[in-house]
Amino acid sequence: MEVYSTDSLVVRYDEAQGRLYLQCNGSFNSTEFRESLLTALEFAGKHQVKQWLLDYRAIGALNDEEETWLHTHLFPRIMMTMGSNNHVAVVLSERCYQALLNEAGLFGMQSYNSFIIINTFSTTSEADAWLGSSVLPHAS
Repeated sequence: MEVYSTDSLVVRYDEAQGRLYLQCNGSFNSTEFRESLLTALEFAGKHQVKQWLLDYRAIGALNDEEETWLHTHLFPRIMMTMGSNNHVAVVLSERCYQALLNEAGLFGMQSYNSFIIINTFSTTSEADAWLGSSVLPHAS
């Protein structure tokens, strides 16, 4: 089911897996990026969606402003709205993934707390497998 769509990105909900997918296209737009994530969060709150896959491969790395917005606005809102045990898989282009791996190391690609568990990947299949291994009940 499509939740949000523009020229620069699309957000879909897979009801069978209880998972939100955000896929950015090559034409990145900061306003649409933020709006899509806030729309996805509103949808997640209504449907108790605890798994997200954020596919950034087409845009490369997020700039510092967008990274800061995620950590200071979106993630706190997820914690307040959704409570604990949310899983977020981030998929980066191979080049960005390797650069981050070299900079942060394998453990730097993950973030674990009781509210949001984040892991970073270079392929959507690895991200989907990780989310699939995170057995979470979901409601629709």
